[in-house]
Amino acid sequence: MNYIIKYGRNFMAISDRIEADCHRHWLLQMFLSSQKELSIEVNNQLIPCSAIIVNTNIMHTFKSDGESNFTMLVDPTTELGRMLKVLLVDQPFYVLPHDKTDVMQQAFNNALAQESYDAYLSFVQRLMYNFSNELTKSFDDRVIKVLRLLKDCAHEDGVHQIKYFSKKIGLSESRLAHVFKEETGIPLKSYIVLHKLQKTYDSIFNGENITTAALNAGFDSPSHFAYTNKLMTGMNATNIIRDSEFLKVF
Repeated sequence: MNYIIKYGRNFMAISDRIEADCHRHWLLQMFLSSQKELSIEVNNQLIPCSAIIVNTNIMHTFKSDGESNFTMLVDPTTELGRMLKVLLVDQPFYVLPHDKTDVMQQAFNNALAQESYDAYLSFVQRLMYNFSNELTKSFDDRVIKVLRLLKDCAHEDGVHQIKYFSKKIGLSESRLAHVFKEETGIPLKSYIVLHKLQKTYDSIFNGENITTAALNAGFDSPSHFAYTNKLMTGMNATNIIRDSEFLKVF
């Protein structure tokens, strides 16, 4: 059982087959168990818990051990990402309290029992509600413009280079990179790579093969995409796609 769910710019998975080698990335990641404690290490430390949020650029490894688990890769520039950042307070990870974990586990297990699109949608909406009261701040207008340009980008030469955004925004490359990092906590160059990874999976969700999706997203080759995916997720992209059913929520 391996379901991948797209929620805006965030990706979620329900699976009992995850075997992620030690890795780190510029996404936030949340893990939730259905029954037993998670088998997760953060910075080489085993963390006893049933639900955890791992901060960006933090080494971690995870195994499902045959148990159904939920994991969510969250773009930190999204509203949900900013909410989770409030909970993390610059710490490497945040273990969710038992009361919140119990509510989420109950919703998760209800969805697993029904095993339907509507059940998974209900679970995702319930999950979002659990984080809806965290206070967040908006980004600098120039950063918002970069994010919009990335969202609407087309496959053309130079569109995934800082120089392109520098000209569009009217700032020097170094100044724009500084503003973006200061506002989001992510280097602009690294975020562009994340965007290309997201765009590749978007295309795969829409039925394209890996080769076409990777090239249209701006990767030099399918092998470049595969290498980046492995580096940032600790998993093989081909295995993820081959054994998964994709559910696009909204």
